[in-house]
Amino acid sequence: MAVWSVAVPAEPGQLHLARHALRDWLSGSGVPEHTCDDAVWSADEAMSNAIANNGRAGRPATVLGVSAHIDEDVVVVTVVDEAGWRVPASGVVLAGRGMAIVRALAEEVNLAVTDGRTTFTAWFTRV
Repeated sequence: MAVWSVAVPAEPGQLHLARHALRDWLSGSGVPEHTCDDAVWSADEAMSNAIANNGRAGRPATVLGVSAHIDEDVVVVTVVDEAGWRVPASGVVLAGRGMAIVRALAEEVNLAVTDGRTTFTAWFTRV
């Protein structure tokens, strides 16, 4: 299994660093272009949502953790926001159309808010 990770400032102008680094690593690891596109777009959406929700849990994030790993059949992308998103009373984190698109692109998506930390994980078939 191949693993990659980077930390980027939780600022909109810095997301391009993570996007380009993730795309370069996935492409260099032999991941097909359409899977790279889906994974990078999804990571960007998660990072953008983390920034848009930044500080709603009471403390702003300064860094976003972005990681990916590849095994024989799957690419997994994770974005961690240490500040956490505000969770409604229902306990369900709702997001805009971007997350609906991510759910359509990925085989599986998990968005968890635990102890003030939001973890987004998406799985993509490597074909």
